[in-house]
Amino acid sequence: MTMSGLSIETQQLTEVGARLDAIAGRLSDLLQAEHPHLDTVPVGRDEVSARASSTLNTVHASYAESAEAGIAELREIAAALRSNTGKVIDADAEFTA
Repeated sequence: MTMSGLSIETQQLTEVGARLDAIAGRLSDLLQAEHPHLDTVPVGRDEVSARASSTLNTVHASYAESAEAGIAELREIAAALRSNTGKVIDADAEFTA
């Protein structure tokens, strides 16, 4: 059997997972902080103002939903990195034991 030369830097993977979690946290905090500033109210009673406000609120809701899904994906990637890095560390420990 030949060696493939595969090398995994588990410390770097651990750091990347932590960074992804931190990015997801900052994005989530920013989304929460800016939410009240992105809701609009009509500036007048006319149909155009009401429609513009409604459209902006619909777009904001859609964006927020997509952003939250993206944040969840980042957290899932970080969790997968942590899990798989742990498995690599365990496998290395078995081979060196």
